[in-house]
Amino acid sequence: MSAAKRGAQPAPWPLSVGALDECLASLRAGADFKTTLEELLLGLDPALAEHLMLLLREGRGAWLPFLRSSGGHALVLGNAFSATAHVLAGAGFRPTLCDPSPERMEFEAARCLALTGVKLDIVECQGTVQLPFETNHFELVVFEGVPHGWRTDWDATLAELVRVCGGELLVVADNRLGYKHSLGARGKYGVPSPLRFCLNVLGGVRGEHTLWGYKKALQGADSASPRAFALYPHSLDFSHIVGLDGIGPKLHIGPMERRNKLKLVGQATGLFPVLTPSFAIIKTEPGLARVPLRIERILRELSEQLDEPLPVADECVATRGNTALVQTAVPGANPEEPEGRWTLHIPLSPQQERQISRHHEVIERLWSPQAELPVPEPLFHGVLAGLSLSCERRLAGFGAPELSGDKACLDRTLDDIAGHFAGLAVGATEVLDEAGFAKHFDERFDLVRRHCGHASTARAILRLRDQTREQVLGLEVPLVLFHADLRSKHIQVDGRGRVLGYLDWGSSLDASLPYTDLLLFLIHEYKQSRDLAMPVAWRSLVEKGPLRPTEKEKLQGYAAALGLDEGYCRALEGCFPIFVAAMAESNWDYSRPRWVHRTFGL
Repeated sequence: MSAAKRGAQPAPWPLSVGALDECLASLRAGADFKTTLEELLLGLDPALAEHLMLLLREGRGAWLPFLRSSGGHALVLGNAFSATAHVLAGAGFRPTLCDPSPERMEFEAARCLALTGVKLDIVECQGTVQLPFETNHFELVVFEGVPHGWRTDWDATLAELVRVCGGELLVVADNRLGYKHSLGARGKYGVPSPLRFCLNVLGGVRGEHTLWGYKKALQGADSASPRAFALYPHSLDFSHIVGLDGIGPKLHIGPMERRNKLKLVGQATGLFPVLTPSFAIIKTEPGLARVPLRIERILRELSEQLDEPLPVADECVATRGNTALVQTAVPGANPEEPEGRWTLHIPLSPQQERQISRHHEVIERLWSPQAELPVPEPLFHGVLAGLSLSCERRLAGFGAPELSGDKACLDRTLDDIAGHFAGLAVGATEVLDEAGFAKHFDERFDLVRRHCGHASTARAILRLRDQTREQVLGLEVPLVLFHADLRSKHIQVDGRGRVLGYLDWGSSLDASLPYTDLLLFLIHEYKQSRDLAMPVAWRSLVEKGPLRPTEKEKLQGYAAALGLDEGYCRALEGCFPIFVAAMAESNWDYSRPRWVHRTFGL
């Protein structure tokens, strides 16, 4: 691209001018998208790469089930790094992407083609008042905020989007009264100063409104009142979709949140819609207003197929793994009654479709009313209302992180895990000779080393491989069903810490090495409950200094039940980062730059 032409175009924010040149040149030459994206991320400053990865998350489209439309022409206006266009393409829409940055659009068009096989229409608009589309042209319009480089203000842009929308208009917008905002890194949020908050009350920085202001701007003379949802904690990095009109999914408040009295008071007094940081607001044209929401059609079909009462969406989570997870409940029913209480997994990326399929396959194999290992009861896997999904029985209790720090509960949880997972031996053993080591260790070490992105880390991985080889060569070990991601958030417990079910089997392996599942649970529990960095938590466990007697007892009991050599256990503790990173690299849609170095300090 010539300097003169580039000078007339906005930078592909959050990247600078020219930052995408090599990436786009590679894609035009036919390079693999995944490899090209990984090279781009490796070349960026770590903080900038983190910000870009937040924008790239398909989970930002987790509002999809709450639309009425299920196909047709869709316009997406906003920063094209957002995954929204290809999420819609995968859900049956024909998207047109509109952004003042041609570089961002070319990038997303390549991504959409690689992931869905759909060729996006792209329209470069520099923020002129008149969009180049006929009135009512689109069945769906998604406005994700005024993109950098857009020259028309928010209200004028909104009016033009209303003109071209013939069905639903979804606006993702920040609340000018929001009490926090994303800092551009996962899980990191800032709180406005008192002065900044007062200025926001008087007027938003980029045209932001309050909830009432957005609804007023979208309310047409002949249309129903817009539906409003909170994207909480913030639109760039949200985990919950919460209905703000007295219906729709509610905000989950578990035991940990109940300790936050201020949060409880705000929720009880109705301040959540006033101060929540971000919204998704949906305006529906009269001709579409009587069409049920996609989630309503899905639930009705499931109710008929399963012959159970018709539930509603009780909670909706946008998972880190880019899935819309919907928990259901039957209005007015006893929550102890299982019928109509389901968990739906709706994948928003092709990679998640594969993982959800694997998860359903495993729990179908494991579940029975008499099974010693508790997993959710599988109910459905297939396509409903044009969306691929799986459905299982919603478990009682709550996620194990809600009891983090409670030692008595942790002991009961660990006791159950040790007993349950000792029973996952598949009946075969593996001699860790040269062939066995290559199969179970070399493949993992090589995968992690290829993606580590750091020369000193690559050398450390080779040294660790040689050390591990010396420790385990010649040993014989039983093979087990390996969960591979047994963190506390994937364990459902009761109020005493007893396990009610193990969740998320999408990364599992049928015949793999034992012991790592327990290590992962314990190390993550140390990390969460003590607010430790992962390298500190890992090395603490390896050195055995902080382990309590009951924790040592459970690890030793598990090892004894499977006949594991003590040297083998020490070797697995030492190479634990490799097993975790290999699982991640095998299941991510793209490698996170220098992840094993940043996470474990290797």
